[in-house]
Amino acid sequence: MNQRDVAGAMHRLELLRKIRIRRMMASLGMHPGQPRMMEFIHAHPGCTQREVARDLDITQASAAASLKRMEKAGLLQRLQDEKDSRRNCLTLTEKGLNRMLQGRSEMERLDKEMFQGLTQADMEQFKALCDRMFDSLADDTTKDLNICRLHKEADGPITIQEE
Repeated sequence: MNQRDVAGAMHRLELLRKIRIRRMMASLGMHPGQPRMMEFIHAHPGCTQREVARDLDITQASAAASLKRMEKAGLLQRLQDEKDSRRNCLTLTEKGLNRMLQGRSEMERLDKEMFQGLTQADMEQFKALCDRMFDSLADDTTKDLNICRLHKEADGPITIQEE
């Protein structure tokens, strides 16, 4: 077995996990970015659209479109701030909270299924190996990025160095 085989196995696993998550969220009536938004709003009741966009490291326009879709689906509500009428505060509705909790439960089920048959020691060893590989690949521009920023970097535009 060579390094490419191992890298290919990791990539295949992550792609399959992504497929399963997308299907699972679709079955719950959620679009891909909504679970993270719902988690943020739940943890920060009364937050603003700007705060959601900043925390998830997405554009204001992207946040607005997703939040509008969620509001239309009855998952969240915008309430005018009592102290500043120009500011709308976001909160999950009961339907939104239930949907978020369903999503959490489904993610826990998926993780349990994925790690089925592995011992605690197996999981600790796997995480340690992943951390070591991350440290080997990360540079000053990526080593301290959180998961949202890593996603953005991975999916962002490519800058080609001209010779």
